[in-house]
Amino acid sequence: HGLRPDSAEDAAFVKDLAAGRGLPCVMDRVDVSRIADAQRLSLEEAARETRYRFLFNQARRYQAQAVAVGHHADDQVETVLMHFLRGAGLPGLSGMASRRTLEHWDPVLPLVRPLLGLWREEIEAFVVGAGLTPREDATNQDQTYFRNRLRHVLLPDLASYNPRIRQVLWRTAAVLGAEDRHLEALTADAWTACLVSESPGRVQLDLPAFRALARAIQRRVLRRAVARLRPDARDFGFTAVEEALAYAEAPGKSGELDLAVRLNLAVVDDRLILKTWQADLPDWGQPLLVSEDQSAILAPRSPVQLRHGWRLEVTVLDPSPENPRAAAEQMGSHEIWLDGDRLGMSLTVRGRRVGERWHPLGMGDHTQSLQDFFVNTKVPAHLREVWPLVCSGDEVVWVVGHRPSERFKVGEDTQHVVHVQVVK
Repeated sequence: HGLRPDSAEDAAFVKDLAAGRGLPCVMDRVDVSRIADAQRLSLEEAARETRYRFLFNQARRYQAQAVAVGHHADDQVETVLMHFLRGAGLPGLSGMASRRTLEHWDPVLPLVRPLLGLWREEIEAFVVGAGLTPREDATNQDQTYFRNRLRHVLLPDLASYNPRIRQVLWRTAAVLGAEDRHLEALTADAWTACLVSESPGRVQLDLPAFRALARAIQRRVLRRAVARLRPDARDFGFTAVEEALAYAEAPGKSGELDLAVRLNLAVVDDRLILKTWQADLPDWGQPLLVSEDQSAILAPRSPVQLRHGWRLEVTVLDPSPENPRAAAEQMGSHEIWLDGDRLGMSLTVRGRRVGERWHPLGMGDHTQSLQDFFVNTKVPAHLREVWPLVCSGDEVVWVVGHRPSERFKVGEDTQHVVHVQVVK
């Protein structure tokens, strides 16, 4: 890791030991301090991430069956106690697993801990009996590290209350681990029932199905979604989970919910969507403005391009059809006929303005705010800023895909018909 002055001597010791037994030895040196600074991680987190990435890379290179590490029963006790003091649920209080596959490092190769059931003194007795002289990492005595303080100060103090405190904690982890595995099996079934889609940067869950889950399983499904998007996240804690569950139950009109580890949550129709900050919310392929500030003139032979391959086109019908009012009433949501004489000027395409009102067809002289119209027609909140409006001057002529304006509708006396449509 390049963190200790004497690490080169440790590396040489391992290399010589392997050579003396005719075993291959593969080494690499990485500046963990630089990685920690660049990724805003603690030194311990950066070292762990770098170490395991190296191990799995070598395992794949040599077609190994697994990556085996040397954690033992005392390590397990310390891990459980650390998680308890920092706050953890069953997964944390279960400690380390003897065998685990982590997609973050490899979707197939497992990480195994064959010594997890052996105590440190058992291993040390074996080493002495074999006539071996191990090297000791000097930092194991450094009590500025949280784990070392647990090992040298807290655990001996707890042993004054219960001399078998290590065995008690180890046994507790084993019991909770079995229960955690059972709940994880239930979570896998719930995940299958809830998952709508999964793509880079975004997970979509069926909201009614998610709400029907028991609270304990909801937490686990949410954490699984977080792990899919941020597999390296280690600080998505209780507060973030509870805030997310409260939002899923009652999202209100607050828009997206910002969560920890650069994620946010949104409810769109019957979907609960967890996404990275960089990812867009889904827009279901709608004809939307390219950007919130898009503004363009719409004229014959000058269509306006929208997202997803859509475009707006306008045509002046000449001659005008007979009985245009009856024909206009039969049109679908992707086209409208307008009274050309009432328009009076060129058309533009833009997004809504703050507090804007208009005259929806069927409301006579009454106006309605665009905000209320969007709510009533169930336009998702995250799409309203990029929903295209066809306008004449400052007045909204057509909310694309919905009703035209009462003020520009085709009537019995219409002489010139203007046809506007959105096409793929």
